[in-house]
Amino acid sequence: MKTYKFLLLSVLMLGALFSCSKDYERPPLALPTYDGPAANITIKQLKEAYADAEDPTLIDVDYIVKATVIGNDVSGNIFKQLYIQDETGGINMGVDQNSIYTEYRVGQEVYINLKGLYILKYGGQLQIGYDQTQANRIPWEVFDFYVHKNGWPDVERFAPKLVTISELTDDMVNTLVQFDVVYFTDGGKKPYAEPEQTVNRMLKDGDGKSIIVRNSGYANFAADILPEGAGTVVGVLSKHFNDWQIFLRSVDDVKDFGQPLPDGGDEPGGADELFKETFDSGDAGSRPFIANYDGFDNKDVKYSDPSGSVSVRTTNQVPTPHLWFPANKDGYLVIEGIDLSGGQDLVLKYDLIANLYSAGESMNLNAMKVSVNGKELTIPSKEVSNDEGDNNKPYQYTLTGIPAEKDVKIEFYADPSLNTKGLRLDNIIVMSEPGATDGVKAK
Repeated sequence: MKTYKFLLLSVLMLGALFSCSKDYERPPLALPTYDGPAANITIKQLKEAYADAEDPTLIDVDYIVKATVIGNDVSGNIFKQLYIQDETGGINMGVDQNSIYTEYRVGQEVYINLKGLYILKYGGQLQIGYDQTQANRIPWEVFDFYVHKNGWPDVERFAPKLVTISELTDDMVNTLVQFDVVYFTDGGKKPYAEPEQTVNRMLKDGDGKSIIVRNSGYANFAADILPEGAGTVVGVLSKHFNDWQIFLRSVDDVKDFGQPLPDGGDEPGGADELFKETFDSGDAGSRPFIANYDGFDNKDVKYSDPSGSVSVRTTNQVPTPHLWFPANKDGYLVIEGIDLSGGQDLVLKYDLIANLYSAGESMNLNAMKVSVNGKELTIPSKEVSNDEGDNNKPYQYTLTGIPAEKDVKIEFYADPSLNTKGLRLDNIIVMSEPGATDGVKAK
């Protein structure tokens, strides 16, 4: 009998417990509401006001911008960046935080108190950041103080602008765009990115125009194979000096592929670029020499420096990893085992920057010699000077006559008798460019 009463009492207690749980309701989430001063500057006006900023420049005016998040790190393809846009343009913010998307989703309206933050140039484009921090990123607690959410996210707030590659203009940088009837030149052959590498994949249209799709090996779609056929690509438009790029926010930005290639489209695998080295895939913070650097974009070729003097560096003026050839010293970059077979009308392109620190300093960029398979190429003359504003200014060389062979060796050599100020080498590309001629131009 006692056992029966105990069981009955237990059942009643459990019933009361579940009854209480059933009546419990989670309190509603509080709608984020901004009640501070109204916006008083647009993104376009902000860019115009700080157009000449190179180093991190303090924003010391009570500017407030109202914008919408259009890109975040939800897939891992965008790293520690938040892209925002208003009716006049877009800009990105460097943020020292992972999983930003959990707080700032696409479509989230924000008000940003800009006074106390910094603006700077990265790759020739303005961005909002901070001074004396890793990659000029805004510390999270600082970001949280200056940025305020307003309302719930609405992904319909900014629809991508439908454009063609030939229609791109600088006022579209860091805005959301859409390309229709385009195709990946490596569709069905390569993944979006190799593991732990940041790579370029080429997107083309029926007019033969192309744009770089910049993909991270840490993206959750990196191992997926690029789709075949033609389709639609949406993404955040970017520009690194003169190179147009697009960043996918997630694999959902690649839509409706498998359609017929546009008229004039090449078969997949006919990429314009056969080789590209940006030096961007590793940490250059300790200024490693070539022999110690593991961040080369291409893992199937050999990099060496017989002189042992060339290092990988970043600076405030040239913030992406590049090679530094010190003044008045032998300096080499030797790249062996490049497969250029199957190409035609090949050219070699590379960027050179002279370290013209003081007034009156000058030198000729043809201090950098180049040979291919042991044959020295003719390097066009280009005199640069500090007085003409050439310090830290990139110039792109184009050299023709590159052999379309399987095992190609390219050597860069800084002649110490001519390299009197120091040279920076970046963005080495071998590509098909029918009708190209030797030359050099500012980027």
